[in-house]
Amino acid sequence: MSLRRARMRGFTLIEVLVALAIVVVGLAALATTANQSAQTTTYLREKTLANWIALNRITETRVGGAIPTDDHIEGELEYGGGRWRWELERILTPVKGIVRLEARVARVDAREGSWVAQVTGFMGDAIAPPSTAPNVFNPMPGGGPGGTPGPGGTPLPPGSPPPGQPVPTPPGESPQGDPQQPRQ
Repeated sequence: MSLRRARMRGFTLIEVLVALAIVVVGLAALATTANQSAQTTTYLREKTLANWIALNRITETRVGGAIPTDDHIEGELEYGGGRWRWELERILTPVKGIVRLEARVARVDAREGSWVAQVTGFMGDAIAPPSTAPNVFNPMPGGGPGGTPGPGGTPLPPGSPPPGQPVPTPPGESPQGDPQQPRQ
């Protein structure tokens, strides 16, 4: 019986140390993965906010209606719980009356020239007034057949009868849409 007791005493010190080393390596890998995930989430949040700020700068300029006279405009703002700096650059294009707008955004505390987001847009004052030319969806001037608009002012599809006129019944069908049976 003493031989059996000697075999069942437990783990040796080396076995415990190897198991502990395996657990430590696994926990270190788990901590590294969690840290990388947190960094990626922070980066994506900052990138999204910076893109929104840049798009807002371009949209506000367009909505203002006038092409900026300055080639370079910059400023700071608080957005999404942080301080951001932005710059808007006006670049002339070969097309007269159209300019390219480039908006760049970074955190206020970021080093100079390290932009988180950059967005490009176009703006112009070379827009022609609306014409009565046929549109892409309905080549007939004025909308429907003979220039007749449909209900609510929407254009009718080509070949539709004007409002108030009955729709012709296709040959071989009754006015209710049922096929007619030939008479014998």
